[in-house]
Amino acid sequence: MLRTIICPRCGEWMDETHPDFPRCVFCGEKLTQCGFCRAFPGNGKPCLKAKGHPIVYASSDLNCPHFIPKFVARKTHPILSPAVRWQMAASLMFTLSVLIVAFLSRPVPSRVLLAASAPSQVVVGDSLEVRMLVKATANQPVRLRLDRRLLADFQLIGISPLPTKVEQRGQFYEFVLPVSHDPQPVTVKFKSTRIGEYAMRAMVVTAPRNQAEWQAKVKVVKQTTPPKPPKGLAVIAMALWR
Repeated sequence: MLRTIICPRCGEWMDETHPDFPRCVFCGEKLTQCGFCRAFPGNGKPCLKAKGHPIVYASSDLNCPHFIPKFVARKTHPILSPAVRWQMAASLMFTLSVLIVAFLSRPVPSRVLLAASAPSQVVVGDSLEVRMLVKATANQPVRLRLDRRLLADFQLIGISPLPTKVEQRGQFYEFVLPVSHDPQPVTVKFKSTRIGEYAMRAMVVTAPRNQAEWQAKVKVVKQTTPPKPPKGLAVIAMALWR
């Protein structure tokens, strides 16, 4: 019986067959701590399920075979072994990525996304803007989809024009923008929070078959202060100048 566990820290779902289990791939929480087990007796009390009845705490991690998670999303019966399932999933993802690249590499110009720009480097703590010029189909709103991983790496400050609706669609958050018959400038403002190099990804959709994807890389660097000249050299320079 395979279980899909809900992370108590971030609320994301984590399958037991995932290669990173028992560590949550989204926030890094250890999902097999004693505090997350149904048999947890309380801090400083002996566990009657674990071998030897040791004294346990909420943060204890005994790698116990009797661990029963408190927060389970669903249970599924395996048909194939986990290794075969992950191999099939990897092959499917590779095939889909090839098809997506082939579709986006067509010489036909996009009728949705007319232009897009973003800075390639930003100092941690500073804000950055992604500017787009989109063209919607007649009487159809523009739907801006931002990758959930992008919103995990950057803090979303605001979107202009202001969305009328926000929905979660798989690995994207979809922002429905007001209807406009003319080419519409769209600005998405983020705040950088962590140093590193990140891949920014967004999709603009006006109809099921009328969409465009934009990707760019941005590097978040640490702010550097210019070195101060030595005091002695400054005094000598002033004396020589006089």
